[in-house]
Amino acid sequence: MLQKSKKTLLALALMGFFVVVSILLIEINYIVYLAITNIFHITPGIGLFIELLLLLFSGCFMLMLLIERYYANIVIRFFYINAAIWMGALVYVFISSVIYITATVFFSVPSIAGVGLFLGAIIISLYGFLHGKKIVIKRIEVSLPSLKEEWKGKKIVWMSDIHLGPINGAKFAEKITKISNSLFPDLVFIGGDLYDGSHNPDPYVIAKPLEKLSSSLGVFFVTGNHEEFGDPSIFLNTVQRLGIKVLDDKLVEINGLQIVGVDYLNASNKKRFKGILENIKIDIKKPSILLKHEPKDLDVAEQAGISLQISGHTHNGQQWPFNYLTKLMYKGFSYGLKKHGSMQVYVSSGIGGWGPPLRVGSDYEIVYITLV
Repeated sequence: MLQKSKKTLLALALMGFFVVVSILLIEINYIVYLAITNIFHITPGIGLFIELLLLLFSGCFMLMLLIERYYANIVIRFFYINAAIWMGALVYVFISSVIYITATVFFSVPSIAGVGLFLGAIIISLYGFLHGKKIVIKRIEVSLPSLKEEWKGKKIVWMSDIHLGPINGAKFAEKITKISNSLFPDLVFIGGDLYDGSHNPDPYVIAKPLEKLSSSLGVFFVTGNHEEFGDPSIFLNTVQRLGIKVLDDKLVEINGLQIVGVDYLNASNKKRFKGILENIKIDIKKPSILLKHEPKDLDVAEQAGISLQISGHTHNGQQWPFNYLTKLMYKGFSYGLKKHGSMQVYVSSGIGGWGPPLRVGSDYEIVYITLV
């Protein structure tokens, strides 16, 4: 009964998402259409064709989101990737359009200025696409209270928001596995959204290279919100099949260091999250690391005695200017190493992304933590 209710709520949420995004896309494309027809002095007939073309490109992404959940082949992947790239570029085309249209209300703006704005949008989008192919290694040092000497100098790799699916496939999984192994970590943490949410392509096939992740003390996984799309047991069973330990509201102690992992859905409710940490019975006299996909309810983790929380989810906005939105949503804890009272928090921008394979104002990163 609970599973059926969960699926119903998810279906309603997805339906609401598609309706809201579709309405927004219509409005956004209309503004872009107005700017294009004004700048290039296009006649109404050709203008209508352009508007339909814009809606087709944007609608293609929404359509591919639905189709790729059930079918996986080279044709679907081609349309999905190109539609996703356009959606990323549309952000800057829209901003350019708004600037131009707003300026024409107050000033006499030459068409060449509009052309310059659109050219700027294309250049930024191209930069975002090329930058999105680069993975940086973010190196940080963290000191934990009461940490045993044997842990000093130990290395931890954190990878979140990999989003394996129609864009990031087995080759991407192989790439990040090689990067992680080259760092010779003692622990590897995979912090949720390993998958994009679809069961196509086959979850095991695209994640199989992760079987080769090496570490001296283990590889651990916690779920993210995208593991909740569809049947989460398929993703969890696949992760376990890869030899990765799933921490679903569990605590594992290794040589005096407590590693706590919480399930995304269970910990998404503040009251439930508090209950989970209470039931786990964290020893506040020993250092602890909490793996939690989303950086919310930090006060609960701090009160439970957590020394360090590591999260992802925000992508640091993925594309400027959305980083301002995530910073506002997560009250300044949308990216980087910060203090929340007595607890330290690191929020990663993620090693992959959802939707447009563009990065502007943020990086794809593997986090390399040295305990000091």
